[in-house]
Amino acid sequence: MKTIVVPVDFTDLSNKAMDFAIGLAHSIDAGLMPVHSYAIPHTGETFSSTLTELLQKNAEEAMEELVAKVPSNIPCQNMVTAYPLKEALQKLSKDKSNIWVVMATKGEQDWLDHQLGTNASHIVNALDVPVFLLPEDAEFAFPLKNALFATDGEPLEDSVKLKWKDIKESLQLNAQAIKVVKNAEDVDAGIFEEMQLHEIYHKNIIGGITESAEFLNGDLTVAVHHKRNPLKSLFHSSATKRLALTHKNPLLVLHE
Repeated sequence: MKTIVVPVDFTDLSNKAMDFAIGLAHSIDAGLMPVHSYAIPHTGETFSSTLTELLQKNAEEAMEELVAKVPSNIPCQNMVTAYPLKEALQKLSKDKSNIWVVMATKGEQDWLDHQLGTNASHIVNALDVPVFLLPEDAEFAFPLKNALFATDGEPLEDSVKLKWKDIKESLQLNAQAIKVVKNAEDVDAGIFEEMQLHEIYHKNIIGGITESAEFLNGDLTVAVHHKRNPLKSLFHSSATKRLALTHKNPLLVLHE
């Protein structure tokens, strides 16, 4: 059985991520694990053990309330930890074939940046499991039906193919590929990794992917995070990072 891990901070935004994770869990008969870190950012100040105990107590109470709202037919564990969130998620993600992560993002900066002094892209970079990013304004309904795979046209590595096959089959997705080109004369059509490929003319990649999601009725946008080639990484530039933060669809990131 797969487990869907959800970093939470008990705000409306992370509650939205929980709703998405519950939808995924229903779709594939998975379990849930909300995770909260009350780690105090490293500073030159000294914090009393009383403060740490208070943070832990408040977090455990909030987690108890959150878990109580999970449907009883979904197996649910939880974790409240003093470890930094990135390290906690890395430990949980060791079972790569059975872990998916769902994470909320907000505007130009995600809640992780505000709450934990880190950045969602750093956490995504540190993980090797599929990560579903849920932008603040993302809309979703289950079951998910149509996936749009954003590509630069380069063949996928075998590890990515296996992850994508597992997700596509588990969620029973219809999938199409999209490639944004900057010259109108370059527009073509074809096949990419057994998916119908649509080449879209647009001046920037974000606009092209966003418009494609609208007219192709996409429920989920998929992108590959290229660890070996940072220039192709989803989070290399501020422009492509905005896709993960402001896109209207949930965004699935697959790692090489």
